[in-house]
Amino acid sequence: MNYLEISEISSSIAYYGTNYPLFQMDGEGPLKKTKVKSFKITKTAISNQQFSKFIKDTNYITDAEKFGWSYIYIDSLLDKFLINEVSQELPLWCKIENCNWRFPKGHKYKVKNFDNLPVVHVSWNDAQAFANWIGGRLPNEIEWEHAARGGLGDVTYPWGDDHPSEIDKKCHFGMSYLQDPDPNLIGPIDVKSFDSNGYGLYNMVGNVWEWTKTMKKIINKDTSQIILKGGSYLCHPKRCYRYRIASKIFNTKNTSTGHIGFRVVF
Repeated sequence: MNYLEISEISSSIAYYGTNYPLFQMDGEGPLKKTKVKSFKITKTAISNQQFSKFIKDTNYITDAEKFGWSYIYIDSLLDKFLINEVSQELPLWCKIENCNWRFPKGHKYKVKNFDNLPVVHVSWNDAQAFANWIGGRLPNEIEWEHAARGGLGDVTYPWGDDHPSEIDKKCHFGMSYLQDPDPNLIGPIDVKSFDSNGYGLYNMVGNVWEWTKTMKKIINKDTSQIILKGGSYLCHPKRCYRYRIASKIFNTKNTSTGHIGFRVVF
């Protein structure tokens, strides 16, 4: 844990949810309050450099490496010939062989500033394994929202209610709405980009979705899905406006994509 930067959050009343949900089917509302115990949380999403230490120490193999592929947003591909299969449920996503945390754009493609980028193409199983190794765990949804609000209470974003703009972005979003997207530009950025919030945490919205430990049981299905928080670089007001604190999506434990990462609590 000594190579992770940590913020301590005292026991207090936590806000979670919102009275102004944009995706009611996701369960964004209503706004609620509860008391949370004190906890510590990493200031950033886990970086490639931090994750590589875990791999070196344990020889762990991620789910994407076991499967031999992972999902990439189609406009972020450096080579369209790499496409193995386009998802029927998510037509903007495709399976790319030999794509994993080591090669987030596909096999053999180097990514600039790799060490300082959030690790992606990690499943919930992978995130859980890292957390166990480091002596921590994944945050639950309420802890995550409480941390993201930075002590501001009922707000939309970690900095307040002012919507970010292209001039004053405040977070990394909107990459799915570029008119002429450059695949080299579509992806996560440095884990310490932009100002931190009131608790000293970076990129609590935008950049990458983050796994939590909170499970959503899907009715009439044999599988459960895990809640992810924070939105990503692909979110945009006209497409997946989910770079808001109360937003959430759900995915299965073995799913990995190019826009999902995680952070750890203690």
